[in-house]
Amino acid sequence: MNKIGIGIDFSNICKDYNTMYLDRDNTDKETIVCMTQVLEWLKALLDEMVQTYNYGIYRLNQNTPVATDDVAHRRFLFYSLEKEMLMQTFVVQSKPIAYDTATQWAENAQDGMLIQNDAEGVGLFLFVEAHSALHIWLLEKLSHFSLEEVPFEG
Repeated sequence: MNKIGIGIDFSNICKDYNTMYLDRDNTDKETIVCMTQVLEWLKALLDEMVQTYNYGIYRLNQNTPVATDDVAHRRFLFYSLEKEMLMQTFVVQSKPIAYDTATQWAENAQDGMLIQNDAEGVGLFLFVEAHSALHIWLLEKLSHFSLEEVPFEG
């Protein structure tokens, strides 16, 4: 299995906002607008992916499905000056399989994607099998973004 990561900076979504300063507890208008844009964008992407590939979304170590709103959520995506960042990992796949670690997912997953948040809250990482149908689909969906290729480190 050759997993590859796609790093997405939120500045691809919020063109008129410095996404280095997103704080999920900040209530100023510009911050709220940007965070809402990111949440709506991610929810739409995940909803389409789940429908297209007949996937479910799961926490890495659980086999109970979660809603797209659990991933497209402030607590997962954005940093908090008061609470820092809650690092989480989600798996999008066709079967409800729980994994102990991201490395175990990389070694055993036959399809789908692993989603991790960024420690700074300025983006997220999507890990997929290189050159798979899902990888190609994502690259097409994200073709207007500046993406960063990220090695999978588990």
